[in-house]
Amino acid sequence: MRGLLVIGHGSRSKDAKEVFYQIVEQLKQSTSTEVECCFMEISEPFIPETVEKMYNKGVREITALPYFLFNGIHIKEDIPEILHSTKAKYTDLAITMAQPIGYHKAVVEILKERMTGELTCI
Repeated sequence: MRGLLVIGHGSRSKDAKEVFYQIVEQLKQSTSTEVECCFMEISEPFIPETVEKMYNKGVREITALPYFLFNGIHIKEDIPEILHSTKAKYTDLAITMAQPIGYHKAVVEILKERMTGELTCI
């Protein structure tokens, strides 16, 4: 069975986590793949526990999807290291990692929309 592991950074902000969970819920509704979410740090559940949960459900192929904007150090080193050490516990588990959000025309459109949307006085 295949699964999608959506990885967020983690935050102490309740609002940040709620938006992340909304995104994940929309992904769950738009695919027949097993979808779980976790955080790299700060917030639970963390990556290893969520991989174990997926494995126990019968998932043997995981695509790790980072909900990050840029291909920074967390994407290049931190998350791959966590995934690699977690995968070592499961001899029959395959894990691949997708690219972060990065550049996409849709991001530009979202930013243009935000320029003219609800503004907060600082």
